[in-house]
Amino acid sequence: MSQHGRFEQDYLRMKVQIDKLKASGLSEEQRTIFSKLDKMIQHFEHHLFTEYIDFEEICDNLPDAIYVASPDGTTIYVNDTYTKLSGITKAEVIGENVHQINREKKLYTNGILPTILKYQKRSEIIGVMKKTNTTVHISGFPIFNDKHELKYAVACDRDIQQLETVKDQLIQLKSAIEKKENENSYLRTQQIQQSEVIFKSDQMYQAVSTALAVAPTDATVLITGESGTGKEVITNQIYQASKRFGKPFLKVNCAAIPDTLMESELFGYEPGAFTGASKSGKTGIFELANGGTLMLDEIGEMSVQMQTKLLRVLQNHEITKIGGHKAIPVDVRIIAATNRDLLKCIEAHTFREDLYYRLNVVPIQLVPLRERKADIEVLFYHFFEKYTKKYNKPIEIYSDALHLLENYNWPGNIRELENVTERLVVINQNNIIDKKTVALVLGIRDTDSYAHPEDEYNLKASTIALEKHIIEKALATFHTKRKAATALGIDHSTLVKKCQRYGI
Repeated sequence: MSQHGRFEQDYLRMKVQIDKLKASGLSEEQRTIFSKLDKMIQHFEHHLFTEYIDFEEICDNLPDAIYVASPDGTTIYVNDTYTKLSGITKAEVIGENVHQINREKKLYTNGILPTILKYQKRSEIIGVMKKTNTTVHISGFPIFNDKHELKYAVACDRDIQQLETVKDQLIQLKSAIEKKENENSYLRTQQIQQSEVIFKSDQMYQAVSTALAVAPTDATVLITGESGTGKEVITNQIYQASKRFGKPFLKVNCAAIPDTLMESELFGYEPGAFTGASKSGKTGIFELANGGTLMLDEIGEMSVQMQTKLLRVLQNHEITKIGGHKAIPVDVRIIAATNRDLLKCIEAHTFREDLYYRLNVVPIQLVPLRERKADIEVLFYHFFEKYTKKYNKPIEIYSDALHLLENYNWPGNIRELENVTERLVVINQNNIIDKKTVALVLGIRDTDSYAHPEDEYNLKASTIALEKHIIEKALATFHTKRKAATALGIDHSTLVKKCQRYGI
């Protein structure tokens, strides 16, 4: 039992005796004395039972071993942790002088308190508890009174093994943090590794020029265009060329998140904010992206209610978690993207006009692939090289097959072109991609009817058609490829390849 506990028991016994005296017959003078005594007792009880903090009990429950000596070196207190760590009972040290204990070295070695008493400043040392053979790290420090006179010398001991465990945990934590940082760095790299924009057309040149011009600023960007036109690639370009490169870069597909979850995903929530909420709460995407860039893809799919809350965040640069009352400041660069015509959405009252103008600071419009045919060939060869390497297939594509690709409508835009290119490589078995194969993959007729009227003046298409016609005529006349090749003045192998190319 602590000294305070023993004192409390003694006081309660004394109070019982006082109450007995008060119950007996008292003179007027005695009643006056007891009245004053009652007020003193009330004040004393308030201090004893209400205001008093039992520091001895607190110290007994600390994880560190505590040893306290008076200015003359007399041991006046050790906590319970000290007795457990050292195997020394309180009776063995209380009242004993630390100088004597240190000289004898029976209980412990390298006691630090004689040094603290002598130099009156903080110090550290490694010692050994003899009874338990425990190596401890000892921190010693002096405590002074108001006159800066030494009042106590205190030592805090901790098991070295515990410190080693903490050290190992710190190393593991550091390793985990480094691993997580490396993972984040890798993921950011993965997000932008395809950020090189492949193009040849004037339309894309204008779009990329605008993206690179706005990138170093914090201006909000609104990228519009059909699905698959490269909105995410342009976003990557902006991030990579921005001053926020290397900082958080998050992408949110607004169409993929249910409206009921959108607010908690973007802004997070406090612990127990709603039924089923995590007890630890949730950090929202805006907080995670703080200091960096956030892409809000398919922004046109966001509900009007959420648009209102998003507008407030963009205006005030702060968020409030669900179930919370504290505004949290955020510094996030916004890049929004959509395949919808937001002006028509405004007319239909499905998109807020004020949010549109808040997002549309710098607009970038990406035209569909069918309107920038100059890009088809360079994009195809970019994907063609990628997938022939991936699947280790040395494949040749014939010019009429490429011509068919160039004149296709591409409703799925660049995404469809990449998928078709991969499919052409994967299904190929003879290392040649001809027009017939392309027509089969695209699901169109293997004729020249795919061409638009203006293509009748296309020299490449006309040359291909003429060459095919002459080969077909030679084969009909000479019946064998070898004789036809001689008549045409080309090698037999060359004629075979051309026949394969044209599907003859």
